[in-house]
Amino acid sequence: MTYSSEKEDAFVSRFERRLAESGEGFPLTFEETEEIFAAYKALLRRMGRIAKISDNYQSEVKSLVLELREAAANVKTLKGFIPICASCKKVRNDEGYWKQLEQYIAEHSDAMLSHGLCPDCAGKYRSLSEKLPAPDGRTVPDLARLLDEADVEDPVILRFLPTVNNQHFAATPLYCDFTLLFQKYVRLSRRLKRIARISDSYQFELQDLKSKFEQASRADYLTGLSNRLDMYKRLDAERSRTARHGKPFAVIMADIDHFKEINDTFGHNLGDRVLVTIARTFSGSLRREDSCARWGGEEFLILLPETCGDDALTVAERLRGLTENLGLESGTSVIRATISLGIAVFVGGENIDSCIKRADDALYRAKNSGRNRSILAP
Repeated sequence: MTYSSEKEDAFVSRFERRLAESGEGFPLTFEETEEIFAAYKALLRRMGRIAKISDNYQSEVKSLVLELREAAANVKTLKGFIPICASCKKVRNDEGYWKQLEQYIAEHSDAMLSHGLCPDCAGKYRSLSEKLPAPDGRTVPDLARLLDEADVEDPVILRFLPTVNNQHFAATPLYCDFTLLFQKYVRLSRRLKRIARISDSYQFELQDLKSKFEQASRADYLTGLSNRLDMYKRLDAERSRTARHGKPFAVIMADIDHFKEINDTFGHNLGDRVLVTIARTFSGSLRREDSCARWGGEEFLILLPETCGDDALTVAERLRGLTENLGLESGTSVIRATISLGIAVFVGGENIDSCIKRADDALYRAKNSGRNRSILAP
């Protein structure tokens, strides 16, 4: 409750109590009557001010209603066809349509129209073949001619290029600083793109080197077959798969017969050709799921997943026959080589080295039995 309302309530309460006490035979004093009359005059003045404020509000409300009605009527005046091109779907400027629209917006709203350049008009500025004359006689360089296609793809450059190429903006005091800042941004953008290209190139080279190193760490440098390290990984993976599913796998240890005599007689270059030829023969004669590795020197190790002893022996005999029929020309001579092979089937519970040793022992028995033969380990 405000101070004035509290004061008025106290005033009314006092005189209500005074009238109740006086009754009909006890009139009010002159001072009390004068006080009541003063309060009555103050009330009249207050009521007058309230009435004036109310009249002002009523006038403003009526004015607002009239403005709303006028605005509604003006909205209806924006009529007719909007001239849109049937090909590019842009609004044409037929019969001054845009001028009429701007005038209407200016008269009936507080909106401000921006007169920036659209991408098409910006392209026209970029394609200018001569410098634009400024109002004060200076020349405005067409910075678009200094840009390439990669620069125009930058959204910041595309946004501000129409501004720096605008002949009207060239007359403002900000033009020189703005243009200098724009040129610095272009140079910085180009530098960043060059750095990104160099970084991408280094990343590509790094990935290529990494791939080559990984391949080199898993492949034999001469034959291209898997090396011993990579074959151990394949053998361990196959051992785990056998433990899960119970399917056997076999390994074949193959060794070229009398390889030292080939090197001593015909030279190491021909010996390398023999190794490469036999390696290609093995790779082309095995299944896709089989693996072949150069185990060391003239030895090869072959992994045959899901293969029993008899099937592995059949594969070994086929490889032996193919190798026996190979012939390498050396001058007027044809060099032929044979191989001896030992086969072992992995037994559940044993380790990889034990299985390889049984295949190696079978290989030596084949060597001691006259070479050029295959023996299956018990």
